Amino acid sequence: MKRRSGQVGLLLLVIMGLVVGIALSLASRSLGDTVLSRQESESAKAFRLAESGVEQALNALRQDTSTTSTLNLSGDGDFSGTTSIDGSASFGLYVKEGEQAHLDVSSFAPGNLTVQWTKASDTRENPPSCSAGSGNSPAAIEIVAHKSDGTASFSYLNPYSCTPETNGFGGTAVAGDDGYRSRATYSVAAGTVAVRIRPLYSDSTIAVSGSGLSTQLYLIQSKAAGGDAQKEIEVKRGLDAPASVFDYALFSGSSIEK
Repeated sequence: MKRRSGQVGLLLLVIMGLVVGIALSLASRSLGDTVLSRQESESAKAFRLAESGVEQALNALRQDTSTTSTLNLSGDGDFSGTTSIDGSASFGLYVKEGEQAHLDVSSFAPGNLTVQWTKASDTRENPPSCSAGSGNSPAAIEIVAHKSDGTASFSYLNPYSCTPETNGFGGTAVAGDDGYRSRATYSVAAGTVAVRIRPLYSDSTIAVSGSGLSTQLYLIQSKAAGGDAQKEIEVKRGLDAPASVFDYALFSGSSIEK
């Protein structure tokens, strides 16, 4: 009887150990879920606060494009952050095929712009083929110069080391710097108020610089933190510009007669 009683006691100890182990496992998982839920909540709050900072900055630029400042952000509890707006005289943005980069050169002309385009390491921008057609060639570019007298002139450049069939474009780029495939110097004539650069055949990252350019791009950096979470959002915004279709539209202040 004593031996059987001892076996029962040992079995009870084993069962109690299993119960305690399961309880600890459940408690640990519950604690982990609670921590994860808290971290996700803090992360979402910090992201929303940083995002609201970007919206405030964009709204400030819509009202006054000369705005360059730092905005203070405050959120629920101990969540806070800052949003900075900085202007840049150098342009650099990813531009989709058929859309355009818009530059204000009203206080720059005459002068020379250095234009670089197509990231050589990006196969989306720099496909291995070289034939006419969307996505079949690295980007050629169209440059439209808008004059103060209402006229416009058009220039076309093929990418470096690539001529997509016989497109008749009048110029060819040279090898680019800083990871760009193509580079060209564009002379801005006197009386030019705006230059618009449109990639053809492929999307392209376009970079433009020139000594004496005014602000061409705004960099918005919004940071927010609270609890264990930290979030940062960076947005680049170009200048306000009419849609690309207006480069080819004819308008009259009164009427058009044949």
